[in-house]
Parts: sequence; C-alpha cells; structure tokens
Amino acid sequence: MSDRRRAFADDPIRTARYAVSAGRFREALALLAALSDEMRSSPESLLLTAMASWRLGEFRASHQSAQQALTGFRSRGDVDGEMRAYNVAAAGLVAIGRLEEARDGFERAKLLADRFGDTLMVARCANNIGNVAYYRGDLAEALRQYGHAVSLFDRVGSVRGVAEAWHNTGVVWREQGEFDAAGEAADRAIDAAEQLGDFRMLGWTLGGRAETDALQGDLRLGRARTARALELAREHEDRLTEIDCKRVLSRIAVAEGNLSEGLNLARSAVHEAGEVGNPWMLAKSQQQLATVLAALRSCDQAVDAYTAAAAAFEWAGADGRAETMRVLAKRLS
Repeated sequence: MSDRRRAFADDPIRTARYAVSAGRFREALALLAALSDEMRSSPESLLLTAMASWRLGEFRASHQSAQQALTGFRSRGDVDGEMRAYNVAAAGLVAIGRLEEARDGFERAKLLADRFGDTLMVARCANNIGNVAYYRGDLAEALRQYGHAVSLFDRVGSVRGVAEAWHNTGVVWREQGEFDAAGEAADRAIDAAEQLGDFRMLGWTLGGRAETDALQGDLRLGRARTARALELAREHEDRLTEIDCKRVLSRIAVAEGNLSEGLNLARSAVHEAGEVGNPWMLAKSQQQLATVLAALRSCDQAVDAYTAAAAAFEWAGADGRAETMRVLAKRLS
C-alpha cells in the first residue's frame, strides 16, 4: 500500500484536508464522498466539502454544507470550528448575493477570532469584510479593510493571505482610476503567488494585472497576460477567473477595434456566469456585453443588457452599481 493510500486508510479526513490546502478540490470532494455516512456528516468533513465546493464554483452547495458544519460544531461546543464555519458560510452568502447576512457572518467569525487571539482568522475576516464593502461600492472602507488584512497577514507570515489582500487592493485602485497603484498592488499579489508556487492563484492575480495593463493602454501585454490567466484557470477549474478573463479579453478586443470578437467573448462570459450562478460575475459580464452592443450601435440590445446587469447587481446586493446600470440604459433609450 502506498503512503498516500495508507494515510487515507488511517485518517481519510486528514487526507481530504491536505487535498483542499494543496488546491486539489475535485480530489478532495471525491475523498469526502467515499467516506462512510457517519464520517461524511461530521462537521469537519462538511466544512471541507464547503471549502472545496466554493473553489469549484458550487456556491449554494458550499453555503449549505458550511451551515450544516456550523450546526455540528455548535452542538459539540467546538468554538474554533464554529468560527471557521461562520467564515466559510459567509463566503458562500457573498457569492449568491446575500451581502448583509454575509457581513454578519464575517463579523461573528472575527469576534470569535479576536476573543481567542487567532490573528490569521482576523485577517481573513477583514479581507472578506473588505470584499462586502467593495461590492456595495464603499471603496474607502474596502481599502481600509484590505490594508488591515495585509498588515495582519504579514504579521503571521501568510503569503496566501497577502496575495489575496493585495489582489483585492489592486481591483479597488483600478476602479478608482489609480492605475499605477493598482499595478503595484497586482505585482505584489503575483509575487506572492509565485513564491507559493500556486498556479491557480497565479491565474487570478495575472488576470487582475492584465486588466490594469489594458486600461493603461498596453493592450498587447494585457492580452498576453489574460490569455495565460485563462489557461491557468481552465487547468485548475477556476470558473470565476475563467469567466472574468473572457470579460477582460472582450474589453481588450473592443479597444483593439475587434467588436465581433468582443461580442462573442462577452456573450460567452454572460452564459457561463449564468451557469455558475454568481450574480456579481453575471453583472460584470452583462455590463461588458452592453458596452460592446452600444459600440455596435445596437442600442435596444444594449439597453436590455444594461437592464440585465442592473438586475444582477441588485441580486448581488450592489444597489448603487445597479442604479448606475439603469442610468446608462436610460441614456440609450
């Protein structure tokens, strides 16, 4: 018997936990599915299922498993498990557009982490609370939370956390038009991903840098980086990054004057975002589709796409952004 099989026989949940930490999410789900009914319904197993499911874009299933894990940890009086389950369950809520509930979940996890001196979990919660603020359009609060997260991740030596927080910081700076700052933040995220040797993470950090490249006018570099990010996303089953890369490539194609390519890519992104059921990605993809249709002078279709983007942003809990889409639709009517 190989060492790996022996480890699974001795402690299959430990083996699944290792697969999740190593980014082998499909393998982790297969390991967990092979457990006995009793082991599969344990809080730890359910939490690992939730974590792997989220990474594979199965957000509703992730939230459901995390909620079940939360109930189980509570019944055992396992406060550490409860804290972790709150955080994962809230991440599922963000992905399906229930931002108010998600923030409450992150705050509860953070309160427990503060109480028990778990600096790493405090950092994760700060980063996640920053995400909620970003989706709501409160960019100043998002930057404040991301900055706090970076400081804490640095303190505990979490390179992964540093990469996530810097990537998120770059997204906010880019949205504010601060492209130099956005590029520097994205480069920090890429450096951390490369230091870890995490190619899945490298995919979405490269994608973020590529969009900034394009907005700075370097379409050639932006396209090359996005193509590499898309390749990595497909290789590692990162559906959200795959969709976002198509949105960015559509944006680049339009800037290059290739509206036909831009239209096809935007439509593909919208279709796949609808399949995944992530309202934020659907909204962003619909917004890009509307932009392409407007450039093609297909005003009625562009109005429909902006209206669909508004509905998706509203579903995502981003009411301010939804109103911006409605204004753009009205201008074309």
